[in-house]
Amino acid sequence: MDVPFAGEGAGSGELSWGQLDVWVKMGRLGRSFAMGGARALPAGTTVGDVAGELAYLMGRYQSMRTRFVPAGDGPPRQVVHDHGTIDLEIVAAGEDPAAAAQSVAQRYRTTPFDYVHTWPVRMAAIVDGGRCTHAVLVMSHLVFDGAGAVVMMAETAARTTAAVRGIAPLEQARQQALPAGRRHNAAALRHWETRLRAIPVPDLPPSRDVRSPRYHQGVHRTTTLPRALRAAAREHGTDTAAALLAVFAIAFAEVTGVVVLPLRLMASNRFRTELDGSVSPVSQNGLCVLDTAGAFGDVVRRARGAAMTAYKYAYYDRRELEARVAAVAADRGPGVALDVNFNDRRFGGTLRPVAPPTGADPAFAWVSAHDDPQSGFFLNVDGSDDVLELTVYVDSHFLAPGDAAAVLRAMETTAARVAGAPLS
Repeated sequence: MDVPFAGEGAGSGELSWGQLDVWVKMGRLGRSFAMGGARALPAGTTVGDVAGELAYLMGRYQSMRTRFVPAGDGPPRQVVHDHGTIDLEIVAAGEDPAAAAQSVAQRYRTTPFDYVHTWPVRMAAIVDGGRCTHAVLVMSHLVFDGAGAVVMMAETAARTTAAVRGIAPLEQARQQALPAGRRHNAAALRHWETRLRAIPVPDLPPSRDVRSPRYHQGVHRTTTLPRALRAAAREHGTDTAAALLAVFAIAFAEVTGVVVLPLRLMASNRFRTELDGSVSPVSQNGLCVLDTAGAFGDVVRRARGAAMTAYKYAYYDRRELEARVAAVAADRGPGVALDVNFNDRRFGGTLRPVAPPTGADPAFAWVSAHDDPQSGFFLNVDGSDDVLELTVYVDSHFLAPGDAAAVLRAMETTAARVAGAPLS
């Protein structure tokens, strides 16, 4: 079904820093990092209702009606349209509507996007006779990041008609090219270079367990860790986010021997007024150098200050940053840019509830293994101050999966130790 749409704003320009960050990552890893999936629909929902949702999305958010036009050897230019049509795919459910919806979602996530000729949005309605049972909505990471997705879902559920919050990528790029934007970019590059030139080069031992498939994902749910973090935060007059960061750095040092850790923190960047509520990709990595020597109180104070500085400078031109980091690595060795990433999603606008583990569930489990390239070590943190879910992604050529799991276990023992609390 052709779904027409219309919205405010049209034009073309350079990519924003957030779009550029995603574009570079997609090119390097060969994936679109598609986001979204299938959901069941209330009884009585029609195909027309799903089409109305799609028209609302396309009309409200500029990032969804953007195409990306080649521009020489560099990244493309973004072209925003103020009207057009988009396909809504209508799929017969067959014997199992839920399975049909999941199959469509998988196809949408794994089929490369044609950014020049089609929109970075895919939607389908699953129909069973006269009923519309499921909707499938999948979008390229160029449309939004996790915090932007939360805004989109809330506004779509309410069919918000208030003015769009946060500037769209076309205006972001315009502002980033102004003198103030260039000064901030230069300051961010200095922050990264200064710290990478000053720290001891991390000496991470070779992986003890190089595997095929190469990349592994594990999940650990815990009530022990957040309980100990609350106690540690009270003891040292800080918050659980700073305590968690310090606990992670100490645990990583215990397992790997890397005492001064150059850690990449994911920053939502929504604390910037002009980006608050923006449905677009604006999250970027900030560099946080953590020295784990000394008493825990000293480590947590350093962690809190280093994290705040990292978030301040997690907004930059990815191409220029990579050139600067490459220059430092050429002088000091590639190990200086250790590929360790930490994303505390509880405070970036992507809070999601986590069910506590039960006696029947293992606390930690490996859930997938594949050969699609990813980071050396990436830890996502979800949940609350009552239950946490730690999801680790590890390249077995970078760190043995067993050592990655050991880091998560060491986080619990470290938190309990500094809190003076037993594990159970």
